[in-house]
Amino acid sequence: MMRLTITASLSTLLVCAQPGALLAGDAVLQTVGKSHINWSEGNVTATGNGAPDVKTNNPAQTRFATERVARLNAFHNALEAVKRARLTGSDTIDSHLTASPRIHQKVQGMVRNFKVLETRYYSDGGVDVKVSVPLNGPLFETLIKGTGSKVIPGEVNQPITGIIVHARGLGALPALAPHIQDPEGVDVYAPAFVSPAAVRSHGMVAYARSLDAALKNPRVSNKPLVIKAEALAATGSSNLVINAADAARLRSLAPLLTAGKVMIIID
Repeated sequence: MMRLTITASLSTLLVCAQPGALLAGDAVLQTVGKSHINWSEGNVTATGNGAPDVKTNNPAQTRFATERVARLNAFHNALEAVKRARLTGSDTIDSHLTASPRIHQKVQGMVRNFKVLETRYYSDGGVDVKVSVPLNGPLFETLIKGTGSKVIPGEVNQPITGIIVHARGLGALPALAPHIQDPEGVDVYAPAFVSPAAVRSHGMVAYARSLDAALKNPRVSNKPLVIKAEALAATGSSNLVINAADAARLRSLAPLLTAGKVMIIID
């Protein structure tokens, strides 16, 4: 059982917990056809299917060709899921790819370089291939410009190891690069506040369905600060608004923002 020690104001909690393993049901998943966007881990998994060519008489050639078809199908499924992923605000990745053929080509190349997680061969000659594509790292850097431009060097002088933004009930949708703003609309957290090293390692944020699930994520370690989002920045947006006091608190924890130690809890 997880033991919690809580010191709290009305809007801010400091939670001490012993993290545990993240269960499959805790993950924030977005289903796109035969693919899943895992917003808790920052990746896309896709499955591709291949049916054998019954006109081919060479079993080895048939299996090779069928597996190649399954890989190509997995690529197309993964690319479709990546395109459907929200980038920031209400914009999807697809909207950025449509505007720039050069970036579209680069993203296609990154998706094509997928990692094969599993290959299944069936008695009828069919093949399924399950693949994974990271949303963080090179893909993030290709799509999001200005990362790290507002990083403030320094060390955290408080016993806080991460930040959890509680946004349940607002209808927030997950995104690769959400903005967290104060009541005046000024960014408190955005790609500019995160170091390129953190983006390459684990991206800007991870998402969870509950406080329990967020506390299990090593991203925020064992003593995260929990704050409440007040509203969406706009209807249908992934960007969040927090109150002025919490905005000031986050600005005082700039090194945690630099390291991307941020979780967001959504419905």
